Amino acid sequence: MISSETEGLETDNLRAAVIGTGAIAQRLHIPAYRTSDLVDLVAVCDVEEKKAATVAEEFEIDSYYTDYTEMLESGSVDAVSVCLPNHLHKEVVCTALEHNIHVLCEKPISTSLAEADAMIDAADASEAFLMIDQTERFNPVYEKTKEVLEKEVIGDVLSVRSRFSHPGPEGWSPRSTWFTDADTSGGGALIDIGVHNADLINHLFGSVSSLSGYSETLSMDADVEDTAVAALQFEDGTLGTFETAWRTDPESIEMQIVGEEGVLYVDKVAPSLRLELGNDCGTVDVPIPEQSKYGGPVEHFIRSARTNSEPTVTGRDGKSALEVVMAIYQSSESGQRVHFPLETEADK
Repeated sequence: MISSETEGLETDNLRAAVIGTGAIAQRLHIPAYRTSDLVDLVAVCDVEEKKAATVAEEFEIDSYYTDYTEMLESGSVDAVSVCLPNHLHKEVVCTALEHNIHVLCEKPISTSLAEADAMIDAADASEAFLMIDQTERFNPVYEKTKEVLEKEVIGDVLSVRSRFSHPGPEGWSPRSTWFTDADTSGGGALIDIGVHNADLINHLFGSVSSLSGYSETLSMDADVEDTAVAALQFEDGTLGTFETAWRTDPESIEMQIVGEEGVLYVDKVAPSLRLELGNDCGTVDVPIPEQSKYGGPVEHFIRSARTNSEPTVTGRDGKSALEVVMAIYQSSESGQRVHFPLETEADK
């Protein structure tokens, strides 16, 4: 008996590969490719040959490489996930795009705005596209939040408090010590998980026009920040606060959105979406779908690549999130309010 829509039919499956075989690849990207009927995961690549071979064997992937250029030039790959430390994103992404290979790049897009611009330019010149894996946009609680906001149920948004914090990278990826190496990661908690917060506020509330921020190492034995906060003003006048930290156990990922007609409480961890309406109109618990309407970021990437259509999170979106992060770093260092757009490092 046929068990899927594609079984027994001729299919033009996408040929995908994963560059970097660390925790994010093994936990999210590789399983998502393996469960999709629309893609064949044909290879993995890692500079550690033993690791690449072990991951290929574990996930029953036919080929592995230690040189990503050799893999990209093989002609056997249509699309790649880039799951490497942050400082390596630009070179690998640009090389893939030069070979007209679609790219799903892990967040943050890069460690500098100049690198982000180079990646965007490479995508513009390529027949392929660049998608940044800002995964939170694909969380059903945030998809539903955007839907509620677009319906103007709480009226015009006046202010927002957004917090994205968890216990730190050690539990997620014990081997990946690069998270606390500033040269490799570009920073600490702010560029690691604060970039999720930055992308969400851009996505839900529009562009930030200015901010004042602080970043500090409060409890970790590390040279990068474990905590960052900021006060934001958006282009439409909306005000907000931004918080992120690696030292929050249990994790706390939530928003409070205040509108003229009510307040929306968003909790990713629960997950829950509670609407409290003004004028004693009561409280509503908004139902949240079990899955993303896109099937998740990797599935959306696969479908976009198969149809050669622009994904919902582009390189420019990735740069916008990074710009908020960089502005908080700048404000914290200077003690001054920072206005957007930022100058790129090359222009200074």
